[in-house]
Amino acid sequence: MAGDEVDEAASEALCPTLWSRRTGEESSFDRGPDHARLSGGRPYPEVDRG
Repeated sequence: MAGDEVDEAASEALCPTLWSRRTGEESSFDRGPDHARLSGGRPYPEVDRG
C-alpha cells in the first residue's frame, strides 16, 4: 500500500496463500497479540468463532 492506494494485483495474488494456511480454528476477528494475555490465556472469545 502506497499512501492510501491498495496494490490490487498483490492483494489478489496473496489471498490464495493466506486462505490455504487457515485451519478453520481461527476466530472471525483479529483481537491482536495481547488479547490472550489480557483474557487469561484465551486467544479469542467463543463468540468470535464463525
